[in-house]
Amino acid sequence: MAKRVYSTGKTDRVCMMNSSSEEFSDYDSEYEPFGSETDFSTDESEIGDSSSSVSAEVSCSGSDIADRAEASFSESVNLPEVPTEENTAEDEVTIVDAVVGSEPMWGPPNNYSPEIPLFTAVPGVKVNTNNFELVDFFHVFVTEDILQNMVFYTNLYAEQFLARCPLPEYSQGHAWHPTNTHEIKRFLALTIAMDLHEGHTLASYWDTTSIISIPLFSAIMPINRYQILLRFLHFNDNATAAPPNEPSHDRLHKLRPLIESLCKRFAEVYTPTQNICVNESPVFFKERLMFRQNNPKKRSCYGMKFYKLCESKTGYSGNFMIYEGTDSFLDPPGCPLDFTFSDKIVWELLTPLLGRGYHLYVDDFYTSIPLFRALHSLDTPACGIVSHNRKGLPRALINKILRHGETYALRSNDLLAIKYCDTKNEYILTTIHDESVIVEHKTTNGPPKSKPLCSKEYSRHIDGVNKTDQIQYYNAARKTKAWYKKAAFYMIQMALNNSYVVYKATVPGPKLSFYNYQVQLLPSLLFGDVEEAPDMSDNDNVVRMVGKHFIDNIPPTLNKKYAQRACKVCRKKGIRRDVRYYCPKCPSKPALCFQPCFEIYHTVVHYEKA
Repeated sequence: MAKRVYSTGKTDRVCMMNSSSEEFSDYDSEYEPFGSETDFSTDESEIGDSSSSVSAEVSCSGSDIADRAEASFSESVNLPEVPTEENTAEDEVTIVDAVVGSEPMWGPPNNYSPEIPLFTAVPGVKVNTNNFELVDFFHVFVTEDILQNMVFYTNLYAEQFLARCPLPEYSQGHAWHPTNTHEIKRFLALTIAMDLHEGHTLASYWDTTSIISIPLFSAIMPINRYQILLRFLHFNDNATAAPPNEPSHDRLHKLRPLIESLCKRFAEVYTPTQNICVNESPVFFKERLMFRQNNPKKRSCYGMKFYKLCESKTGYSGNFMIYEGTDSFLDPPGCPLDFTFSDKIVWELLTPLLGRGYHLYVDDFYTSIPLFRALHSLDTPACGIVSHNRKGLPRALINKILRHGETYALRSNDLLAIKYCDTKNEYILTTIHDESVIVEHKTTNGPPKSKPLCSKEYSRHIDGVNKTDQIQYYNAARKTKAWYKKAAFYMIQMALNNSYVVYKATVPGPKLSFYNYQVQLLPSLLFGDVEEAPDMSDNDNVVRMVGKHFIDNIPPTLNKKYAQRACKVCRKKGIRRDVRYYCPKCPSKPALCFQPCFEIYHTVVHYEKA
């Protein structure tokens, strides 16, 4: 018994030649291929056991033949001999067409094992990390050059702004003075610290009257200085930006130096292992922005979109790009001309790793037949779920009706298409796997479940971008109307996450959690450039409400035998009153009136309202 694979054009020709009950010939025949791009469904013909005649299921009526003949090409072509496959059950002729276009023939996979290219990259850390402190892992990515650029462009923008815009008398801008790398490090450290201890507002981090106040922020930097640094923070020179109506206009001009520097360091420091993935990460932003996204299916439905190439195992971000809008022009080097926008995104991110045997996993937004064929020709096999209406999928695969747990596969050269029925139909394209099926045993008493091996591998390796999205649990980006600041903080968090991956890959023994890694990193950023750490005493709002407190005279000074200070309670009420008494047990040693302020301060939570 033999299985033959015919195209729809050949079937029509055979029907035209055998409109009566003539027998099909076992030899090659000439036919006229049809040029119409109309989709045809799969047609099956069975060869009888007693004779060689075939009862074709396709309609071969006179009107149909005439209509099809009118659409045929004027020249006929000779078909090569059709290969046959031995089958012990019955003889079949299988006809499989593509949904749209003249794609190569699809047929049974026949347990064909794809040729997997050799993985030639050397994964791992490519910098010397001997005797590294935690802060050194961070500075591998956020280098001194990046910090100096931040200082230069921040000072430049502040100078340009103050020269261009006259400020009101009460404006904070009058207090501006140029910053430096030491201050920028402390600024970034305080921003990271805000991730670890979420405050209701920015001012709440500097609040010293609350019982849950944090003394760190006010001890490191006044809130007015932090706000003015945040106000003038810049990463490029606005004067060099091309106008929007010019072809050279760059929508990401404000971030271009930072993007290029971080992408370069991400690629230089670490080489990912064989399994990688490409996916998108949304960054919440609800203000006005030309390329803002609105995707209700995402957790951050409004905002910017980052496309990232990540290692599947660790979530290391090897490359990234920011979505610039539907009208943005993307032309990666060496990209085929027929690629769609989503294909070009994958090609742009993956270009440095092509030809080295990486296995790529993508979701249905990026999966396409032209992309997978082009990547496979460059020794980069891929796997991904695909939408059922994707151009080029075989009609036989789409129309196949499956019961729960069943799998159906078709192959076209090295490309395998699989349909799997679980809770819903799932379609997968792969150039990595064959049609093997595995059995999963549930931990409960439920029956075992079979599923394609490629589906299991896809679920395991597509999770790399989701691991990097966990950094948004510690969200450093404050609410702001400046989109580039939010994007910049997100990129610095990506660098922080990559530094943690490098730390885990190089430091032996037990590893810190990501939270503890950030906590132990902060002191080096905050105090690494100062000779003496600021005094951060205990919280007055806790100590003053517990224990025993006794009033005492303020100690004399060199100039005053009977020293005086302003009463803290009276000052909160807007009254200036100097007194000679204070509480020596409270951390801030507050000056207090003998009566009634001393008692109010130690017994009333909101003493300023008493």
